[in-house]
Amino acid sequence: MEDEILEKLKLENYALENSGKKEKLSKSAKKEERTAYLFILIPLLGFLIFTLISSGFSIYQSFTDYNPIRDTGKWVGFKNYIALFQNKDFLNAVANTVVLLLSIPLGITAGLLLAVYLKRLAHGSKLLSLLFYLPAITSAVSICVVWQYMFNYQYGLINNIFNIHLNWFDNNDFFLIKIAIFIKGVWGGMGATMILYAAGLNNVPNEYYECSEIDGASKWQQFVHITVPMVSPTTFYLLVTQLISHLQAYADAAIFTKGTKPAQTIIYYIWTYGIEDGRYGMASAAAVSLAIVIVIVTIIQFKRSKMFDI
Repeated sequence: MEDEILEKLKLENYALENSGKKEKLSKSAKKEERTAYLFILIPLLGFLIFTLISSGFSIYQSFTDYNPIRDTGKWVGFKNYIALFQNKDFLNAVANTVVLLLSIPLGITAGLLLAVYLKRLAHGSKLLSLLFYLPAITSAVSICVVWQYMFNYQYGLINNIFNIHLNWFDNNDFFLIKIAIFIKGVWGGMGATMILYAAGLNNVPNEYYECSEIDGASKWQQFVHITVPMVSPTTFYLLVTQLISHLQAYADAAIFTKGTKPAQTIIYYIWTYGIEDGRYGMASAAAVSLAIVIVIVTIIQFKRSKMFDI
């Protein structure tokens, strides 16, 4: 009987101790939760002030003829959007941005092939990886200046190597400028693409390749049926980030081609019309149109990723 009473007392003490600990833990958890919310609140306020409010103001401006120089801001409805898509400079900027976007698949493919080659290389793969990655850690301004000299009409490396005499940045030759933008776009994305694919390839089990070799698969079949599907998450990430990055390209127009009209991108067009000419309504309409395209592209990419279980 005494043993039973002692056992009950022990259980009651244990229950009281646990309840006290739970109260302490709950208080500690609540304190940590409040601290976490406080840390989230600061960037959230920054997002609201610098992103949502400024975006909302840009949308409003796109429906006005706001010009700080003339001090005007009359409501014009969709007039800016109609004028925008009838403007030859804007349509040319769209074409140049599309040329940059077309360079993405080639750059991604080249980066993947390079990563596969370096993985199979017995010696010097780390040194070559570093050399190919250098453009990714070099400033966009420096890269544009280097490529500017490479395409130079008089002493450019490309003209000298192929023994040609082409003025790549001729204001009257839209085609040559677009080729130059495309070549630079492909080269510019290869380094970072290669490094990310190299990291992705390290996660592909060698057993897959060994089993496929036993079954008689060729190197090309291994690449198509093992490598490409296994690095699909990396491909998806690269597509989304590079699409957004190329849609926001500025240095290519401002420095690489010295701001010539045939080489303007959408972002450079927005800068020219908004900041230099003071036509904020037109520039805001272009910015809103670009933002809509970026959102649509991102949604499509994410839906495709779910469709293919990336």
